[in-house]
Amino acid sequence: PRGSVASEAAKRLWEESFEAQIAQQAYNTAPVEAVIRTVSYYLRDRFPTEKLPSLQFLEMGCGAGPNLVWLAQKGMTVSGVDISPTALRLARENLERSGCGHRIGTLIESSVSDVPFEDASFDGVIEACVFQHLSKDDRHRAFQEVKRLLKPGGVFVGYMLDVGHSIFQAKQAEGLHEDPGTLVLADGSSKFHLSNIGVSHFYRRQELMELLAGCAVVDPCLSTYELPRREAKKRGYDTYLQSMWTVYAIR
Repeated sequence: PRGSVASEAAKRLWEESFEAQIAQQAYNTAPVEAVIRTVSYYLRDRFPTEKLPSLQFLEMGCGAGPNLVWLAQKGMTVSGVDISPTALRLARENLERSGCGHRIGTLIESSVSDVPFEDASFDGVIEACVFQHLSKDDRHRAFQEVKRLLKPGGVFVGYMLDVGHSIFQAKQAEGLHEDPGTLVLADGSSKFHLSNIGVSHFYRRQELMELLAGCAVVDPCLSTYELPRREAKKRGYDTYLQSMWTVYAIR
């Protein structure tokens, strides 16, 4: 919950990460392709273009806001929560720079496990590589928040780690016994590489189905791709497989 010791520790972690990203010009400026492609499927299926300005979308853990910029450029009102005030500042700047300042609903500092919006406030909720870095209890609360915040028929699209990922395959013996699928990663590298970001949870399909139980549709879609060998070597691997869930759910 907001204000807890755990939240303060998470805030420090992500503030340090964003400071490092800014210093190296490494923070995301492009939307996450898997997320916006899946949102596009939903929008094309249900809404003519002229209806998009009536929609309200939320990003949980919005970071610097590239996904929000894409949504706002489609005409939607966008809100975001993030535990890092630096991330929220970047998100606001990026939305305003793109000419979408008037489409900002609310950008607010908050944990994704305790979001300060009313029930059924949003037509869509998205997250990208955020829920994978929560403790077990906070993960469960975050998924409950998704279901609480969505209007009936609203869409959730999430992008998160799968157990087939190279890092999990290499280190699964070091996983937490009390939380299967979870590693605590701290190799001393960059503060924004997965291998040094702390708690990292790698999901299984059945787990996602259970976390989103009660939704009318839950459809986790698995995608895998290899990083270029030079980038894999920089991360300490001969080959590096990204194995990721794009989770599509309808409330």
